[in-house]
Amino acid sequence: MTLEKLGNEIKVLRKSKNWSQDDMQNYSGITKRTISKIENGFIDEVGIKKVDTILDLLGVELNLRAKGRPRTLEELQNERG
Repeated sequence: MTLEKLGNEIKVLRKSKNWSQDDMQNYSGITKRTISKIENGFIDEVGIKKVDTILDLLGVELNLRAKGRPRTLEELQNERG
C-alpha cells in the first residue's frame, strides 16, 4: 500500500466518524498539519508510531500480506462490511 492510499483510507475512516482534522489533533496529539499531510499523501516518510496512534484511534490495525497475493475471501468480505 502506498502512503497516498494509506492516507486516503485514514481520511475516509476519520470522516466516517464525523471527526474533523481538529478533532483528530485533539484526540491523538498529532498536529493537524501532519494529519493533513498524511491524508493527502504529501509526506514522504511518516513515523510508524504516528500511524499506529491514528489507526488505533480510528479502531483499525495495519496488517501485512505478501505483495501481489490475492485477497482472501475474509478480506474481501471485510471491505464490504
